[in-house]
Amino acid sequence: MQLLNYSLVSIISFSGLLVGMILAFTAKEELEPGKKYFLLLQKLTLLLILIFLLNFFNINLYLRITIYILFIFLMTINIKSQIIYPALGVVFFLSSRDINLFVINSILIFLYGFPTGSLFAKKLIKKKKSCVLKNIFLNYFWFVPVSIILKLIF
Repeated sequence: MQLLNYSLVSIISFSGLLVGMILAFTAKEELEPGKKYFLLLQKLTLLLILIFLLNFFNINLYLRITIYILFIFLMTINIKSQIIYPALGVVFFLSSRDINLFVINSILIFLYGFPTGSLFAKKLIKKKKSCVLKNIFLNYFWFVPVSIILKLIF
């Protein structure tokens, strides 16, 4: 895949955060009751990303089950999404080896951005939209450089 196409897809996948922020500002009254669903959607989306990635690499069933159990344990301790996004950049790069997996994981990363952007914007909902947008970019922008740098190196 050409670098330009790859870079554009990474930016589009990243833009799920912006859509989540817009969603938060258009439905402010739904943020508090929807918080538990946003968190659930984040975890399910990450699980789907992991399932597709592990199935693509044909990892041994026992190792896969071990990884799933470890993943479920990690999800109970609530790792910050600012830490997860650079890891998603690595997943994005690994997925680029197969076009079908790449499309699926790009969409799932975009969908992961909806609840993530909404939950992040919820914390700053009283501030201006431009301030929230700047904070989202500063907290999550590592996804794009990580994915592009990996593509340039390998």
